Amino acid sequence: MNWYGCVTALVDNIDSPTPKAERTMRTLSWFQEALVRATILVEGVVTVVVIPQSAGKAEDHDGRGSTEGTSETSNEEIAAASLWLPPGKTLDMGPRTVIRSGVLKVLWGWGVKGVKRVLFDFSPAVERSLERSFKAHGHDRLDSWHLLEVVVDPNHQKKGYSSLLMEEGFRRAFPKPVHLEATTSVKRDIYARYGFEVDEEHQFGVGQVDKNGIKAKGEAATGYPEWIMTKWST
Repeated sequence: MNWYGCVTALVDNIDSPTPKAERTMRTLSWFQEALVRATILVEGVVTVVVIPQSAGKAEDHDGRGSTEGTSETSNEEIAAASLWLPPGKTLDMGPRTVIRSGVLKVLWGWGVKGVKRVLFDFSPAVERSLERSFKAHGHDRLDSWHLLEVVVDPNHQKKGYSSLLMEEGFRRAFPKPVHLEATTSVKRDIYARYGFEVDEEHQFGVGQVDKNGIKAKGEAATGYPEWIMTKWST
């Protein structure tokens, strides 16, 4: 996200952000909203963990949650969510879907450079990696699930909600492969524990950004890593 958005500095204080940090957070919010809307519009799957607000403020010792839908009452909150694209579904959207999803607002926030990075640098590289990997395994790239994102509210981490969402998704995907992109070595290692294998590693923005995707120069401009990973057996 930092690389796409051409972010020049990490947001280190969300409670009292600078004007530049506010713009960064606003664009990130637009992106997340557009991603959820786009997933729904292309007939993907959005799964949420919903808990009573009172339970969210107390310690949850058993790590159990619910993947059922949420009501509109104020006594519940979403603790975690995951976005999945079924086989044959992609985010290659037509003009109407692009407008309805809110993607245009995100692209405006990123600017021309950000749009280029997503459409001409990142997406083609990922697609080539997947094509090579699926061909080597004798699978059709489009006959697979794409795990777009798993997110957990910081206030509800380490309670088993990621595992709940992943396992529920694997049951739905069976017996198809599932692929994803990991943006940090920590996330890569977490996904590996769920059975994902690294297909290829890419280094984007070499000479332009650091490992966090933040604008950098000299030795710090290592580029940021992205691991293409697939779970072949669900």
